[in-house]
Amino acid sequence: MTNMGGQMFSRWILHCGLLGLAVAAVPAGIAAQEIDFGRIGAFESMGSGTVRTGSPPKTPIDDDEQHAIFLTIWNSDTDAKVYWKALDSDKEQTTVIHGTGVRAFQTNGEFKIQVIGEGDHEVKYDYVLLHLRKK
Repeated sequence: MTNMGGQMFSRWILHCGLLGLAVAAVPAGIAAQEIDFGRIGAFESMGSGTVRTGSPPKTPIDDDEQHAIFLTIWNSDTDAKVYWKALDSDKEQTTVIHGTGVRAFQTNGEFKIQVIGEGDHEVKYDYVLLHLRKK
């Protein structure tokens, strides 16, 4: 395995481990989207990014397909705002994420992340993107 292939495999293992910890450690009172894992058709991609105050939102998804996305914010000194479309609507939804953590979203073709606040702040994140089959 090449060094680049080894790094990608290591990141994939890390993402899966973080996702498992996030699912196991979710507090009882937290609300979350219900994900039908039977609809997952294929792994699409994974990536990482940094978004800073004053920058336009980063857009990992901008198409007309349905996806599940697992977002890990692993370094943040501010809040992040996520824009997404629910599976059953074309209306844009927003979710504010305070600090670090793992969130799962099902989106209908749009997903953007932006930093909220004044001053010099940044949010570093990783994501795993999965294609959802039609019902």
